[in-house]
Amino acid sequence: MKRQNQTHLSQNYLLQIIIRILNQYYPWLIISGICYLFFLQSSLLFANHSSSEAMVKTIVREKKISYTKYPKILVFVGDKSNRGKGKLIAVNTKEARIDGAFKALSGVGGKENQPMRGPIPSNGRVNIIHYLVDIKPLTLSNPGIAGKFYKIHPHLISVGAQIRGDFGIHADRNVPGTAGCIGIESEKDWQFFQDLMHSYHHAGLEKVPLIVSYR
Repeated sequence: MKRQNQTHLSQNYLLQIIIRILNQYYPWLIISGICYLFFLQSSLLFANHSSSEAMVKTIVREKKISYTKYPKILVFVGDKSNRGKGKLIAVNTKEARIDGAFKALSGVGGKENQPMRGPIPSNGRVNIIHYLVDIKPLTLSNPGIAGKFYKIHPHLISVGAQIRGDFGIHADRNVPGTAGCIGIESEKDWQFFQDLMHSYHHAGLEKVPLIVSYR
């Protein structure tokens, strides 16, 4: 029994060392694991979970972001075949954990180059590493927004020959869907998202990167 206890303690100690090394040198491996577990358990993201691994790779792939400068990032993963529905995930890169996940959508079922109907284009489609989202929101009276609006930069982007833009993150109000913005669907999630952005502001952040990917 004593030998078994010693073996168990040594295994725990070894595990702690491995976690410490990963956290110091390879934090994105931990983040990827967290994201994988999150997507694997979520039945609200997509009916088909086969794209979970690809979504995680999308997050890990964006290695050119300065994580020292941006300790928080937002990731929107959507399904273009299901009216742009998906999840908006807030990732804490410094502590290698997810701060929050929100049921969201973008567009009303159009293509990425289609104004007013298509979702916000993915980063690869417009050849940018990431978007930037203002931490401090605007207050707009538009019927589809009617409240806080977290502006997404750049203001205008080229999707082939088509110019799109004026995107933001807001509550999905009025009729379901957006003109390309990211709309958070439930009021509870929307309140949580605003509280989270408020805490980011108090932590001294002004903008947070946004990665957009679709299955």
